[in-house]
Amino acid sequence: MNFEKLKKAAHKAGIEEIEAYSVYNHGIEISSFNENIENNTSFETRVLAVRGVYQNQIVTIYEENDDDAMIPSLIERIKDNCSVKNQKDPFFIYAGDKEYPKLVEKKNDFSEYTLDDKANLCLKLANLLKQKSEYVSKSEIGYSEMETKTTIENSNGLSVSRHSQTALLYAEVICEKDGETKTGFDYLRLTNIKEADLNQFAEELVKEAVDSFGAESIPSGTYPVVLDKKVVSNLLEAFSNIFSAEAVLKNMSFLKDKVGQKIFGENITLIDDPLFLEAPSQDSFDDEGVASYTKSIVEQGVLKTYLHNLKTAAMMQTKSTANGYKSGVNTSVSVAPSNLYLKAGDTSLEEMFEKIGNGVYITGVQGLHAGLNPISGSFNLQSNGFLIENGKKTKPVTLIIVSGTLQDMLNNVSFVGSDFEFKRGVGAPSLAVQALAISGK
Repeated sequence: MNFEKLKKAAHKAGIEEIEAYSVYNHGIEISSFNENIENNTSFETRVLAVRGVYQNQIVTIYEENDDDAMIPSLIERIKDNCSVKNQKDPFFIYAGDKEYPKLVEKKNDFSEYTLDDKANLCLKLANLLKQKSEYVSKSEIGYSEMETKTTIENSNGLSVSRHSQTALLYAEVICEKDGETKTGFDYLRLTNIKEADLNQFAEELVKEAVDSFGAESIPSGTYPVVLDKKVVSNLLEAFSNIFSAEAVLKNMSFLKDKVGQKIFGENITLIDDPLFLEAPSQDSFDDEGVASYTKSIVEQGVLKTYLHNLKTAAMMQTKSTANGYKSGVNTSVSVAPSNLYLKAGDTSLEEMFEKIGNGVYITGVQGLHAGLNPISGSFNLQSNGFLIENGKKTKPVTLIIVSGTLQDMLNNVSFVGSDFEFKRGVGAPSLAVQALAISGK
């Protein structure tokens, strides 16, 4: 849609401010089951969200058709919807910043491969999984690719756009032995397809499942624990809303009134960095058009800031931290981190095992959203992993519940790992925790 035409029509109709937020997506979805391709499709979508201010009220109109022919209809809908609103909360159509960070261009080779090539990539991985162990009985592989272009333009002078391309290769393997079934799931975030190490990926995935055969519960008690980097990432992602000013204002975070105070141990530094090159993607601006920047949320255990969008910043008399994001085009702007990560330490995983001597290595948790409470910080999660005996990872463990609070856990971290990974929504290393309660047999 031609924004200048939209702006001109809005001005003529008495609409005071107007903004167009448009998203173009082009994607590919491929899936295979037991070495047979089940789905191989591509798709393309364009979605438009138009915000308009009329008679001191603001509304958002959503459209899947962004043709110029839709402009008269959009204008009328904005006026009609504003006429029946009685909104008192503050709203903003941002005029933009003087400067925006320049992103490092990431090149990929996705276009060098056909749909058939990408389907064959799934079949190749399925074959490799089968070769890794006689216990592999089933596998499900998927390839997902997405190109996204987001543009925000408004009558206050803002005009920004960003472009990203991502691809994932994910796999689930089912292994069976003596009537026992174990599964392994993981994914590769691809930058260049030709560089993907499918052999190592398959080996680690099958090992995860096979090593869990014969797992048993352990006696209930308090144990020194090593949390795998995947578990730490999952926990931080599930608890990430506690840093949102929106949650604080709604009394849904245990960090209310804690800025400037020590909340975690001195070895804990949490950073929100939309520009972080090790993360899957980078943003030069948020979904309100505010310029992105790197900030420490927690620095050596001290809470430095909440995350803000324009609305929460105004309500708390501060500036936006450029964390105003939509979960989808058809949703309103909320507050969310962008490339949140826990800063790595200098202790290897093997050194952690040696240093704690005897304990439990947690490699998986389930029920993250049902089993935690952001208001109290408590968690109560079904888990699995391995015993640590005499400084070594030994027997597999299952049917245990790990309990505690995030604040107690992050105040009792003995060692921060050097094995940092940013593959999931949040980046983290493994952590050794002095003690966590485990319920078992």
